[in-house]
Amino acid sequence: MKSLDYTKGAPPLYMQIYQDLKEKIIGKEYEYGKNIPTELELQEYYGVSRITVRQAIFSLEREGLVVRTRGKGTIVCKQEVIEELLSSIKSFTEEMRERNMIPGTKFAEVSKVQANETLADIFSCETGAPLYRIRRIRTANEKPIVLFDTYISGRYQLPLENEPYYGSLYRLLEDLGIQAPVGIEERFEAVTADSEIAGALGVHIGDPIMKRTRISFDSDVNVLEYTLSYYNAAHYTYVVYAGTTDKNTQDKNTEEQKD
Repeated sequence: MKSLDYTKGAPPLYMQIYQDLKEKIIGKEYEYGKNIPTELELQEYYGVSRITVRQAIFSLEREGLVVRTRGKGTIVCKQEVIEELLSSIKSFTEEMRERNMIPGTKFAEVSKVQANETLADIFSCETGAPLYRIRRIRTANEKPIVLFDTYISGRYQLPLENEPYYGSLYRLLEDLGIQAPVGIEERFEAVTADSEIAGALGVHIGDPIMKRTRISFDSDVNVLEYTLSYYNAAHYTYVVYAGTTDKNTQDKNTEEQKD
């Protein structure tokens, strides 16, 4: 029997079961096209009621991880996991189109903010200096994939209407005569979804999230952009290739594309 956390403040039992089953699906313990255990088997394995098990399965189904079929049980669905080549720089829009997926934007909002100490240090400006903040939820085949929280130097003249930010941000900057970045510094880390991220990406609080922090520079080594990106780890991963002798792959890896 699988031990669950019954202590005060622990996630609901159905959430703990959902998370355990989700990890087994992503880890291929339950493979695509195969059945997960029956409700009765799960009830006995976790030592909970059938209602609790059904709540967990419903959460899996709502996320597209399984499908319940009359007479066939609960079957694991094929998972759409998007891989990005880490050594190349691509726009989200280009990346999705390369994979024959339809890129989109569920939400976009631009505002003027004042730099706090952290942002002032990043942009080498005074605390309180004006910056643009652009928040966007990007989708692939209408499924939320990433939450972007981007800051742009206030020395530029950017539109304050939300509509222009529903497409590629770098393409918009280029259309405004702003040079695309020539250098990028990035950091990756694993985090868990808080209520804000969970709401944006349609995941549960505590779900695994891949966080990417990007600082991009112009040709004068001035910071152009500071972006915090939160990816749904169930549908997105980075792949690093090294030591290849394939010239075409090398050319592709070194090709710089607009983000």
